[in-house]
Amino acid sequence: MKGQEVQFVKGEPPKKRVGGEGKWANHLLPLLDRPGIWALVWTCENIDQAMKLQGNLSQRAVFIPEPKHHWEFVARGCEVYAVYRGKKRGSDASLRRANRRG
Repeated sequence: MKGQEVQFVKGEPPKKRVGGEGKWANHLLPLLDRPGIWALVWTCENIDQAMKLQGNLSQRAVFIPEPKHHWEFVARGCEVYAVYRGKKRGSDASLRRANRRG
């Protein structure tokens, strides 16, 4: 095989990129300042592209800011909307009881 040579590295290979990097992480940053407000974040050429983008954002297949926080993404026609809801509440029973309003 001709071309690139094998290069040995010290230790482990570089880590994967984290949430603060990438096109979508930067594009969605303004939503962090306005939690709970829906925003049109992208207009696609067709409905299939919008659905694919919505799925990628929802499944975190692309990097977004605060990926462990609560986000919602929806596609309406060719448009993709997003809302940042903030930190997720705990899911265990004691936290649910503490978060209940009585």
